[in-house]
Amino acid sequence: MAIAPGRRTDGAGASARRVGELARTAERTQQHRRAKVMLPLTAAGAAVVGTAAGTLLGWQAGTVTALAVLAYGTHRIYRRARNSWTSGAAGEEATARLLRPLARRGYAVLHDRAIPGSRANIDHLVAGPFGVVLVDSKNWQSKKSALTITGGLLRYGRYDQTKALQTVVWEAAQAARALGVPVRPILAVHGARVPAPRGRTELHGVTVVEAKKLRGMLYGLPAQPGWDAGRVTAIEEQAERRLPRHSG
Repeated sequence: MAIAPGRRTDGAGASARRVGELARTAERTQQHRRAKVMLPLTAAGAAVVGTAAGTLLGWQAGTVTALAVLAYGTHRIYRRARNSWTSGAAGEEATARLLRPLARRGYAVLHDRAIPGSRANIDHLVAGPFGVVLVDSKNWQSKKSALTITGGLLRYGRYDQTKALQTVVWEAAQAARALGVPVRPILAVHGARVPAPRGRTELHGVTVVEAKKLRGMLYGLPAQPGWDAGRVTAIEEQAERRLPRHSG
């Protein structure tokens, strides 16, 4: 494929980031409400424990103990819950960075696209000499969980990921309908190791690959007849019309 001018690739993870920020705002509001009740109780408990420690060990130890109890209690009230939307957005942004060199080489790379007639979104679309692929990002970073494949079943920790794979297949089918060309579904995994040769496997019609190996995989896909720079540009323009940016 002839080298085309570099393309813009911004917007990855935008809709997930917006939902994550709304969830964080709601969480902070609940924490403030809880603090109005819990902070006075925590302060009272800290004073009691500090006084007891001061009686036994001296006023300095009592003060340190009281402050430690108060700090721990405040942390418990305001500790941040895990936000899957923010984590997902971070994964999409990381994938966008991996795909950026493809855009500079003339591939069409689009992010965070709405699926017509649905609230769902497409994380990434890439068009190049191989045709069109859809990439769904998963940010699976837990040190307590691992990806396993048993009997054709993909699990992350103890959770079956069959539905996630089916969703990627469905998204690729919707993109194919909008663009009028086949779209290959890919699941790019950040963090967890894909237990397969070269960190890549095929499950339920989806290519599951370690994200760090995604770019090399795309470069290695065989070229398809007719997929020159002109057709890539035409598909990109069609995607801009039929798969607009997701509004969240």
